[in-house]
Amino acid sequence: MAEILKSYRNCGIEPAIYYYRDRDTKEIDVILESDGELHPIEIKKTATPASQLTRVFKVIEKSPLMRGTGAVLCTTDKLSAFDSGNLIVPISLV
Repeated sequence: MAEILKSYRNCGIEPAIYYYRDRDTKEIDVILESDGELHPIEIKKTATPASQLTRVFKVIEKSPLMRGTGAVLCTTDKLSAFDSGNLIVPISLV
């Protein structure tokens, strides 16, 4: 989380960053708001994240803002994707 904040602040941007958890215990580690879109991010300590991790991102669809690309930050070696809307991002890229 600190690296994400640092990346924005080094560019002179104060990011709109949120954490989500509802009464059904659905949670999203990080939600970045940018250009009218919400970008959900999960942070996991695995090199092989399961696509089920992105299911919780659907809660954002209730928001008046559009859902942007989501991501799972993890210890994988290369950038890849689960599908067109959800990336698998190496933590080393942050």
